Amino acid sequence: MLAGLRTVCATSAVALVAAVAPMGTATAVESAPAAATKAVDKKSSPPMVTFTISEDRTVIEGALTQPAGPLRLRVLAEDEDHLLSLFQFKPGYTVKQMRADTRALGRMYREGGEDNAKAVKRMQRNTITYGGANASMGSMATAIVNLKPGNYYISDNVGPPGGHLYKLKIVPGNNPAPLPKGVPVIKMTGDNEYKGASRLPATGTVEIVNAMRKGHEWLQAAFLEVQPGTTEEQVANLFRGTGDGGFVLSGYAGGDTLSPGNRQFLKYSVEPGTYALICFFPDPNNPGSTYVADGMVRIITMD
Repeated sequence: MLAGLRTVCATSAVALVAAVAPMGTATAVESAPAAATKAVDKKSSPPMVTFTISEDRTVIEGALTQPAGPLRLRVLAEDEDHLLSLFQFKPGYTVKQMRADTRALGRMYREGGEDNAKAVKRMQRNTITYGGANASMGSMATAIVNLKPGNYYISDNVGPPGGHLYKLKIVPGNNPAPLPKGVPVIKMTGDNEYKGASRLPATGTVEIVNAMRKGHEWLQAAFLEVQPGTTEEQVANLFRGTGDGGFVLSGYAGGDTLSPGNRQFLKYSVEPGTYALICFFPDPNNPGSTYVADGMVRIITMD
């Protein structure tokens, strides 16, 4: 389990800025793009695009052109933990630059380094992240996001050197579907802390918010099942490489990184129990470390 956890931690961040792969690597089962602009009944759920991911293929169901407004992005993880990430480039930032910065991001996990940290900061300044969905093997998770018209990217975590990249086009249209209401909220602060709900349903929806008001710091919320009585320090020590991971259990779900001011909803289902709320993205202000290793941990109950 510990080896699998470390794989998830690495691929979740790297897949966020995945290298471009030919669209032929995925099987797309899409409705006609024109259907995406049809009116949505006010009581209906937001439109959905489903990614069924395994090591040898990704099958997409749903149109990659959608009207502005709420959208569901669902990942079905067939053979191991799998991730979807949603992001957008700022003008002038290129795929070539992103690929170079992605390699630096991978090196930051292994070796730290000021040059690698500079590259990661450049990527954060030029890429706006909108979260995503991370599901454990054999399960599903759904990100619900509210998107304005524009061009976006979705990445999975399959295929070297970090995943496949798919274009998502959001067009003006009539999409009055509602966002979830009355759900628990988890806020991530400028002090690299989690605020908000300390008890969540084991099956439900949570709103995740990067509450920073300035800067470019990407933060995430992932739920890692641990044995009852596990402390936040034990979790941080595990990611520092100084602690034993015997307290880690099998439950896992998460969103993906959010740029300051952004929010997502995450629909998930995990086993009831004790969970560590963690952010395992590398900390470019402390090269060689991650936010969870620096203490961004909170123990919560999911029942």
